Amino acid sequence: MTIAPGVGGAETVVFYGGSAADHVRFEPVLRLIGGRGTLIAEDAGVPALYGMAVHGTMWGALNGFLHASALLASEGIGTARFLDDARASVSSLLASLPFIADEVDSGAYATEYGALRHHRPSVEDLVRESAARNVDTEFPRYTLGLVDKALAEGHGDDSYARLVEHFRR
Repeated sequence: MTIAPGVGGAETVVFYGGSAADHVRFEPVLRLIGGRGTLIAEDAGVPALYGMAVHGTMWGALNGFLHASALLASEGIGTARFLDDARASVSSLLASLPFIADEVDSGAYATEYGALRHHRPSVEDLVRESAARNVDTEFPRYTLGLVDKALAEGHGDDSYARLVEHFRR
């Protein structure tokens, strides 16, 4: 996954599908396209699905980041300053993805800390603060709707990973 100038770079990620034997045979040539090429599956369509999954993750994260930037700008705070001040918090979010992936893959969402019922007040605060600062509320309202639906279905003691079930429907 890269933009055009990155093609051929050592860090360029390319997802491949097809025969493992063919991948091994052509790996030296494939590395010219991208140094971090990975054979994902024999099904040639699966790499495209990986690409869509990367894009979905990217756009969700970018939308949250840009909404945060607009919120901060309403107080005259620059996004670069925020990133510098909140680097540890933002990094810990990325570091938590493997744990969330384990919950999603196992379907075990019960959690002692950070349950959905604990998330709801903070999401509600984000909606309210966004509206008060004349920042678009669609993104946080969507999140609030997801959390409210899970709570209505009796999943208040589950982790945020429970929301994957909404997307699986």
